[in-house]
Amino acid sequence: MTVNRLSDNRVLIILCGKDMEEFSLKYDTMDLEDLHSRKILMRLMQVACRKSGIETIGKRINIEALSLESDCYLLITVKDKKRRTFRMKQKGKSICYMLGNGSRFLDTIEILYKQNICCNKNSAYVLNGKYYLIFDYPSIPQKLKMTLSEYAELCSGRIVTAKIRENGTPICTQNAILQIGKFL
Repeated sequence: MTVNRLSDNRVLIILCGKDMEEFSLKYDTMDLEDLHSRKILMRLMQVACRKSGIETIGKRINIEALSLESDCYLLITVKDKKRRTFRMKQKGKSICYMLGNGSRFLDTIEILYKQNICCNKNSAYVLNGKYYLIFDYPSIPQKLKMTLSEYAELCSGRIVTAKIRENGTPICTQNAILQIGKFL
């Protein structure tokens, strides 16, 4: 077995035919789905990276194999994990409240509807069994805020609101308090 460091994030392992026999590996059946192959490949990767001084903890690792006559070449590439980034579709600020279960959601909507506070740009969503009210305003009237603080939990952050809008099921996308409240 030969280990060569190609760059600061790449290592090349060359296994000769004797090494392949010793590790009970066959190029045709070498697969990460096979438990034996995976165990041997992971161990080889750890030894080669440690020998080369390349850190693998918390990194994304790519292993490529190439057969050349009776030898097997393993190219290991270690990369930093990329952070997922989200791009907001709407630039405006919004406020989101989590109301909990369905009965609490309907009770809160009924109370808000009876207070007759004018707030046209609001929508209702359900995500993972929890109900949310989203207001498309940078701030909401004080009376409405006080009522919501009793019955709901403020979910701060534009990313939270964007995830709810993207992954949640819309109940009412325009003027939810008025649309739902008039039937209660």
